[in-house]
Amino acid sequence: AKINNCMQPLKTLALALFLIISTGAFAQKELIVTEGSATTSLGERTGFTITIDKKSEKETLKALKTWLGEMQKKPDFEETVKHEFKLTGFVNASISPDPINVYFLFTEYSDYVKVTGFFEVNLTFVASTTMSDKVEPCKNFMRRFGLRMEKLGVEEQLAVAQKELNKRSDEQASLEKKNKQLNEQIKEWEESIAKAKSDLEQNGKDQESKKSEIAKQKTVNEEIEKKLKEYEGY
Repeated sequence: AKINNCMQPLKTLALALFLIISTGAFAQKELIVTEGSATTSLGERTGFTITIDKKSEKETLKALKTWLGEMQKKPDFEETVKHEFKLTGFVNASISPDPINVYFLFTEYSDYVKVTGFFEVNLTFVASTTMSDKVEPCKNFMRRFGLRMEKLGVEEQLAVAQKELNKRSDEQASLEKKNKQLNEQIKEWEESIAKAKSDLEQNGKDQESKKSEIAKQKTVNEEIEKKLKEYEGY
């Protein structure tokens, strides 16, 4: 008889994932970009800020460099002062046909980091009071970076989930291997039991045959004993 595989752990995991997804745990939240003034190496400037959850400044800066490098080969990106970085001569047609400069200011907290982008177009920093038509493109630029960070977060979640899936798959493979071993053992035991039953049946036949031999031998012995009595007294 075959032994059924243990599927309960996989069923439990599937149910947990269904509950997480159905409750919107992985739903994309709205990315808010706020306009406001902040102190930079150039003094007070108007910038556009996004909040990146569960990331450090170091992680966010690394992702920013990678993202900028995907849009422009070898972008001119350098640190100006601590927590502030400058992107020089960057080409972004949605903001301006001319190269622009962007200053990025990082403010790190315990479980999130704020990134403020200050966009310098033709020596003027974009703000609602200076270049209102460029405010939304600048916000979109920051919003796109925020979405990139969210994408990285989801990729990390997927990596963790994939690791867990691989673990569960390995456990399932181990159960299947054990199942095969157990079935092989059962087959061996069944063959042993069948052989033992056959040996037991043969043993019964051998006993009957031996009993017949014993009976015949007893008869022979009795005849010899009778003959021996004829010699009593001698």
